[in-house]
Amino acid sequence: MEEKSIFEQDEQFSSLVKSAKRKSLKRTIVVSVIVTAITLFLLWALLYISIYFMYERMEAQIEESYESNYFLGANVETLGTSYDHFFVAGTTTTSFYKQVGPHLIDWNTSKHFYTILGTKTIMQTGNAFGVNNQMYQNNQQLMSFHIPEEETSKNDLDYIKALPDYYNIEVAVSFKEELSLEEMWEHFPTAQWAWIIQNGLRNNIAEEKKRDEEMKKESGNNFPPFLETDYSEIYEFNAYGLPIIRNDFITNNPYESAQIYKDQANFIKGYEAEIMRQTIGDISVEDWKVAGVVLTGKQADILPYLQQNDVRTVRIGVVVPY
Repeated sequence: MEEKSIFEQDEQFSSLVKSAKRKSLKRTIVVSVIVTAITLFLLWALLYISIYFMYERMEAQIEESYESNYFLGANVETLGTSYDHFFVAGTTTTSFYKQVGPHLIDWNTSKHFYTILGTKTIMQTGNAFGVNNQMYQNNQQLMSFHIPEEETSKNDLDYIKALPDYYNIEVAVSFKEELSLEEMWEHFPTAQWAWIIQNGLRNNIAEEKKRDEEMKKESGNNFPPFLETDYSEIYEFNAYGLPIIRNDFITNNPYESAQIYKDQANFIKGYEAEIMRQTIGDISVEDWKVAGVVLTGKQADILPYLQQNDVRTVRIGVVVPY
């Protein structure tokens, strides 16, 4: 019997090898397709989740900005927020303005840049700065309010009297003692914004005075005069209060504005809203007390209000020479 060489081809074995190679190739292709599909799905899911949380951060920032502006900061309104976003990044732009007489003054623009990686960059115009113990923003002097019972020598009434008649001005009026909303409305019928002394402010001032007294003792009472603190002074961006709404639906009294403000404080969940919830509590709006107001307009229109017996100090804000 003739023996077969080991190098001689076996057609049946060759067929089996080819079949095995085809099956292996198919398995490789199927596995590759499945792995690629799973990878793409996971990448898409990761991208979707990252975009979702990026949008959530954007929404949270907008709500926080709205809340802070609504409760904190005198006579500042928002023009709303615009979005500019694509797959991996987004930007929110919030603009603020002041109404001074008939003029809308661009006051501040805040931009927040986000990425899906969780990073955030803040770009802001109109930041406040201090010169000679006075704060400015957009080259305009910032208003200040003054706590009734704390001493102060600051008053801009003479400066206002010296202004030309055609100037439109913004002023913060602080009272000698807190007035009811009804009294405020009666004495200052053109008020645009009312200042409410928040819960805890007086305690904070008392603690600050105590710390300063300790510093003076440690320095042997050699305290430089320029470092003396006016404990009564509250800059407008630290002042809590409510806008006095006047439109076709709310024109009769300030209680409707106060009720809207109270409803917002009870609805919004955040730090500033919580401060006001603690301040107004369950007090009826008829029993609210305000410590000052913001007036705007031409000097001749607002000067009579500034010289009433209720007025303790007047501090200038935005000045528009027309």
